[in-house]
Amino acid sequence: MNDDFEKYYENKEADEDSKSDARVITILITVLVVAATFWVANQ
Repeated sequence: MNDDFEKYYENKEADEDSKSDARVITILITVLVVAATFWVANQ
């Protein structure tokens, strides 16, 4: 499994940055879905 990571990421720092970016995007999408649902429910 470690070899797979080396294939896609140059080093451990790049791997951590990618995981952090994925978390931020997931949180943003969740917030947007909740906000859109709330907005539609109040129309």
